Amino acid sequence: MQLPLANHLPFASPSQPLLTRRLLPLFIAAFSQGLVLWAPIEKVFLKSLGFDQAALGLMAACYASLIPLLDLTSGILADRWSRKGVLILASVASMLNALLGGLSHDVPTYLVSTLFFGVEVALVSGTYESIVYDTLLEQTGQSHAFEKRLGQVKLLNSLALIISSLTGGLVATVLSPRLAYFATIPLVTISLGALLTFKEPHLHHAEGRTSLKSHLLAISQTIFQPGKTLRIVTVLLATSLLLSVIFEFGPLWQLALAAPVGLYGLANAAVLSAGGVGSWLSVRRMLSKPATIVGVAGLLMVSSLALVIVKHAVVVILAQGVLVAGGVGVSMVFTRLLHDSLSSRVRAGAASPARATMKAINAAPNPTSTTLTPTAFDGLFLD
Repeated sequence: MQLPLANHLPFASPSQPLLTRRLLPLFIAAFSQGLVLWAPIEKVFLKSLGFDQAALGLMAACYASLIPLLDLTSGILADRWSRKGVLILASVASMLNALLGGLSHDVPTYLVSTLFFGVEVALVSGTYESIVYDTLLEQTGQSHAFEKRLGQVKLLNSLALIISSLTGGLVATVLSPRLAYFATIPLVTISLGALLTFKEPHLHHAEGRTSLKSHLLAISQTIFQPGKTLRIVTVLLATSLLLSVIFEFGPLWQLALAAPVGLYGLANAAVLSAGGVGSWLSVRRMLSKPATIVGVAGLLMVSSLALVIVKHAVVVILAQGVLVAGGVGVSMVFTRLLHDSLSSRVRAGAASPARATMKAINAAPNPTSTTLTPTAFDGLFLD
């Protein structure tokens, strides 16, 4: 369970301007790490390299098998070493991914670059939320503003993803798809400078150094405690599955309805923007009100039925957007509840098994996909 706040002393009196100033490097880093210009044109680039369905399946399988192992390892590393350091390593992995991707002229080389993308996703997974939560505890003594601050991080990352979609397509059209990979490198470099200036909280080291065996035992006891934690993880897993269905199979609805080609871009933009709306709902703490929760639950049910019953493309796109917005908003609320139940000493490590399960599910090979769809999913949510 979360340690009493007395165990986190000393902490400064609540000051929103000071807190914003301290978190500013994290905001910049999250935005920078979302500037992945190659994401929207990966499909075209893979075709030029000779990828077929078998190669795409192999790529997704490599990605899916790598993430669970690294997710667990990165969480323990973040707890025992430095969460800021783990985020820096994630930026380095992103740069190597873009560099090797841009240099690729065949399938094997690109598969190696994909492994670095998997490393980046695993390192980021759970690290932002852990570092934001502990910064709030250290700075203000409470986690009351967790959804707001983590929502701001995700809003910026979502904005960066949308900008990348537009800019990456423009770069690929005017210049070349390969250049979109190389142009990503200096943009991600900005995150390195921002993270180096960030004042990392050290609550996870406040209790002193423990052996790795004791650390792993504490994590297992936290994860498998009956009652609250398992219920929270179950809800997070359910929302992750919901979001995965929309991002993985969303275009199939447009395909089944014979929607115009131009509507696919609109649908993609709407779904990505909806993730930002979900973050905004959490920022405004809208989902903490009982009436709003009931309303959101009703909207999710109606939207789910619309996907099954309605045969109008625009309505389907709106329904998908509502499901994404609601799923992200609910996920943010339960993420705070999860961290409320965790000790700072094992925060990243204990959250990692749930994240690893979600990542493995979301990264599972999809025979209907023609590209690495988790790119958009993981970029949007900065897990």
